[in-house]
Amino acid sequence: MAMVKAAVPGEPGRLKWQTLDRAVQLMNHIVLLIAQSDTIEDGNYLRFGNTLLARGFTVDLCFMESLSMYDSQITARGFNLSVPASDGDPFPDFHIIQLQEADLVWVLTLGMRQSFLDKIQLLYCLQQYCRVINSIDSLMHFKSKYFLASQGATFTYPPTFASNNPDELYDVIKSKSNAIKKSGNGRWIAKPPAGSLGRDIFLLTADDPNTRVILESMTGPEADQYCLLQPYVEEIQQGEKRVLIAGGEPVGQYLRHARKDHRTNVMHGADIEPCELNTEEYEYCQTIGQFLTAHGAAFVGVDLAYPFVIEFNVVNPGGLLTIEALTGQNLAPDIIDNIFPDSLPDSLQSP
Repeated sequence: MAMVKAAVPGEPGRLKWQTLDRAVQLMNHIVLLIAQSDTIEDGNYLRFGNTLLARGFTVDLCFMESLSMYDSQITARGFNLSVPASDGDPFPDFHIIQLQEADLVWVLTLGMRQSFLDKIQLLYCLQQYCRVINSIDSLMHFKSKYFLASQGATFTYPPTFASNNPDELYDVIKSKSNAIKKSGNGRWIAKPPAGSLGRDIFLLTADDPNTRVILESMTGPEADQYCLLQPYVEEIQQGEKRVLIAGGEPVGQYLRHARKDHRTNVMHGADIEPCELNTEEYEYCQTIGQFLTAHGAAFVGVDLAYPFVIEFNVVNPGGLLTIEALTGQNLAPDIIDNIFPDSLPDSLQSP
C-alpha cells in the first residue's frame, strides 16, 4: 500500500501519515481556504468548519486571494474558528497563518482566474508538509473535460472533440451529424473545456446558420482558445442528478431539470427536486468514488445522466444547501465522517 512521506514540522524523521487509507489519523489542525466576502456566508465552509470544530479539530479559515509566499513560507490571511459561526456574522480580525504548519489544507475556492496557476503552484509546494484536498492533480485536471474523456474504462463519458480551429470543429459537426442522428437528433453541445456554472454552453446543429459563428466566437478572434464539442446526451432530458461523493461514497443527491433552455444549472433556472439513486446508479457512483479517491479527490459533485458522467465538480461543489432545503437533512456531518473515517484529534483520544 502506498506510503505518504510527509514529515511533521519540528520532528525530523517522523511520518505524519503511514498509508493513504490511514492518512488522516494524526490530523488535528485543518485550514479551509475560502472566498472572501463582507460577512460570513452560509455554505460549505461554514458547515464544514462548524462540524470540524464540534469534532475537536483546530480550524482556521483563510482567504484564497491572500495566498502568498513570505520568506519561502506559504502563508494566507485568516482567523481561527474558536466558536461556531453563523450566517451573517462579521469576520474576526485577520492575521497571517503559516499554512505549512497545518495538517490539512482544504481548497474551497480557486478565486480569480487570472492567478489560478500561481495559486496551484503555491499549493503544490504545501504537499510535502501537509495533505491538500482535493489533490492538486484533481484540481488541475478534473475541472477540465479532457481527462474525463480519457477514462472510458471506468465510466461512460460522451464522445469528445476539442480544437482551437473553428473549421475543424464545424467539419466534425457536419461529418458526424448523420451518425449522431441515428441515436438522437443530431444536436451537439459546445462549451469551454474548463468552464463552470453553465456559462458559454451552446446547443448546436449542423443546419443552424449560427453554428459556425458560435464556434468562431468560442475559439476567439486569434483562434487561441479551445472549444469542446460533444453529442447532446439524450438521457439528460430525464433529468441530471447532482451526486455528492465524500471519501469515495455517495452521501446525497438531487435532481435537476432544464426549464428555460438546455442547461440544467440551478442558477440558470433549472427545476430541482429530491431524488434517490437506484441500485445501478448507487453502485456506479461507488465505482466512481473509488476512482476519485485513488486520485486524491475527497469531496466531489458528480453530474450524472446515467450512464453518462457529465461533469466532475472538484472545487467547492454545490448541493449541500440545496439538499437541505429539499429534504431537511444537513449532510455536513456525513461528509466530514466519510473524509475522516478514522480521524480522532488528540484532544478527544482516550488516555
